[in-house]
Amino acid sequence: MNPDIYNEARIHFFESGQKFEYGRPDMTIHTKHNGTTDPSRTEQDLDHDGKRGVDCSSFVWRGLHDAGYDVGKEPFATSKLFNGTHTTDYAKSHFDVIPAGEARKPHGNLQPGDIIMFKDKGGTGQHVGIVRDYDSHGNIRFIGSQVSTGPAEVTVQPGRYWDGDKMEIVGALRAKPEFQTKAPLHGGQAPHDKAQEPATPRQPAATVKPESHTPPTHAGTLREGDRGNDVHRLQERLNALGVTDTNGKHLDTDGNFGKHTQEAVERFQREHKLDPDGVVGKKTLDAIEAAEKLRAHGPRMDSPEHPDHKLYEQARDAIKRLDAQHGHVWDERSERVASLTTLTARQQGLTSIDHVVTNQDASKAYAVQGDLNSPFKQTAEVDMQKALATPLEKSSEMASQHHATQQGQAAQQTQESQQQQQQHQQSQHR
Repeated sequence: MNPDIYNEARIHFFESGQKFEYGRPDMTIHTKHNGTTDPSRTEQDLDHDGKRGVDCSSFVWRGLHDAGYDVGKEPFATSKLFNGTHTTDYAKSHFDVIPAGEARKPHGNLQPGDIIMFKDKGGTGQHVGIVRDYDSHGNIRFIGSQVSTGPAEVTVQPGRYWDGDKMEIVGALRAKPEFQTKAPLHGGQAPHDKAQEPATPRQPAATVKPESHTPPTHAGTLREGDRGNDVHRLQERLNALGVTDTNGKHLDTDGNFGKHTQEAVERFQREHKLDPDGVVGKKTLDAIEAAEKLRAHGPRMDSPEHPDHKLYEQARDAIKRLDAQHGHVWDERSERVASLTTLTARQQGLTSIDHVVTNQDASKAYAVQGDLNSPFKQTAEVDMQKALATPLEKSSEMASQHHATQQGQAAQQTQESQQQQQQHQQSQHR
C-alpha cells in the first residue's frame, strides 16, 4: 500500500491554503452551471475569481506528481489511462489494473492512493479520482475534482450517481512501486528502488522538506537560490507557457530556483521585452499572467497576432480623432468602443474603417468605409451602451471566432466548387 498519492493530493488541494474550482478550457460547462468553472484545467486562475481551475485528471496527476511518480511535467487527460472500459498500454505498464468487478465491491480491497475510474453510462464522459478508504457501510470514498463542486470528497453508493445511475466504475489502478522515482513532496514513504533493496527497513522521508524555503531577498520577488511553493508554482507556469531553459528543456518542478529556472525566466523576460535579470518581480509576474490569458483566450485585437489587428488600428485612430474633437483623452471606454466597432464592422462586411462618427446624443456610433460624403460609402452601426459594456478581450474573442467561421465557409465553398468542376469534367468524358 502506498498512500502518498492520496496524502499529497489532500495536502495540495485541501490544506495548502490555495482555493480551487473545477476547470475546463472549452468553458462549455461554465455557461450551464453556477459559474464555478475556470478556463484553466492546470491550476491557473484565468477568470480571476481567486480560485485555480483543475479537472479530474489534473487532480489525479497532481497527487501522483507530488508523491514522486514519474508522470511528466504536464497534466494528462483521462484518455492517458483508459478509454471506456479499456485500460491503455501506458496504464498497464505503470499500474496494476484492478478489474471493475473487484473495484466496485463494498468493503472491497481498494487501498488509499488507488486511482478509481468511471465512465458515463450513456455517453463518452470519463472521470477519475483518488481512493481514500471505505466508510462504515463499506462504500468507497474518493477525492477528486467534480464539475459541480471542484475538489471535494465523494462517497460512492451502489445504484446512485457514481455507481449505476449516471456513471459506472470501470476499474481501478494501483501504481507500481518502481513508478515512484522521487521522495514525496511532503515526506512519507521513500521511493522504491527496485535495483537496490535497502538492507534495513525503509524510513519515512522525514528529512525531505521541499516545502521549506529560503525567503526572497526582497518581498514579492523570486530569484536564484529561493526555494518553496512559490518557486514550484512559477516553474509549473513557465512549463505551461512552453518556456524552457537554454537547452530547450522544460523545468523540473522541484521548488528550487536554480540555474535552469533562472535561464527560463531570463528567456521569458527577453521575449516579453523586459530586463532579463532573472529576477521575478511584479512586472514579470504581470507578464506571465498576460501570457496565460493570451494562451487561454487567443490574442487581443491590439496584438499584431489577431486577424483583425489592422482593422482595429483603423478604428482606434478614428476614435482618437473623435475623442480629440470633444476634448476627451483615450481611455478604457475608448478602447471598448474601438474593439466592438471593429467587430461590428467586420461582421457587416466592411474591410476598412476610415471614419467613426456618432449621432446627436452619442447613443450610436457608425464605422464608415469610404468618403463621408460619398453615396457609395459603407457603414456599420454600433450601440454605444453595448460597446461600453463589452471588454476588449470579449470583442477580440468574438472577432476571432467570426474569422474562423469565415475561413471555414470559404474552404467549404472552395471544396464544393472543386467537386463541381470534377463532376463536370467527368460528365464531359462520358
